[in-house]
Amino acid sequence: MAENLSFLQSKSSAYLWQVSRIKAFADENFAREIMQLFTMGIVKLNMDGTPKLDSNGDKILAYTNDDIMSFSRAWTGFDLQGSRGNIESTNRLDPMKIQASWRDIFPKTALGGGYIGDTYPLCSDFPQDHFLKMGATYRFLGSSPLPELMSDPIQFSTEESIVRVVLEEHSELKKVLCNVNKKGKCKFKTAVQLENTLGCSGIECELKHLRVVQVAPGAYYEFVHPPCVQQMFYNNA
Repeated sequence: MAENLSFLQSKSSAYLWQVSRIKAFADENFAREIMQLFTMGIVKLNMDGTPKLDSNGDKILAYTNDDIMSFSRAWTGFDLQGSRGNIESTNRLDPMKIQASWRDIFPKTALGGGYIGDTYPLCSDFPQDHFLKMGATYRFLGSSPLPELMSDPIQFSTEESIVRVVLEEHSELKKVLCNVNKKGKCKFKTAVQLENTLGCSGIECELKHLRVVQVAPGAYYEFVHPPCVQQMFYNNA
């Protein structure tokens, strides 16, 4: 799909200018086709399927070129995963990855006014210990300390200066994630959702944001942050 509708490796205007000094826009093909062919169509419709008309009797367009340009910026940064040992050609089996530096980081307008993400909470409004609250979700990473739901430089996996969050022995969070079996060994689950709010201990009490925790040597979990909005612009900035 990304290749056929040409948003594969689409890059933001800011990235292209910073890196190559090229003035260009994100590829608009998929942003247009997903509205025109796959969802709403070109004109707004009534419940009976007839076109909506304005006061002049003309059909009302479902979207404009400005909407296409805005949505095209949301489809920047997608690239193919690396090759597999069991695949001779380019890896088109695994879900695409996001190249963070290619992404358009600015707000995108929504259909009908406002911005995409207007109904989501601000990331800054989450309490400091939200990763210990009931409902917080963690996913098992195995032996890799690098998160998969966000981008980290590959050298972070071996860089000794990077601070790791190692859960203490008496940590309530460690107890839940370890899931000790009858033999006293951790039985890691693929995903864990906290059934109750937990108390903090040690470094957990000092953290405002949590990404990856080490539960045992060679065993890491990634905190799945709830969807939220990071403000691009601030008051008095």
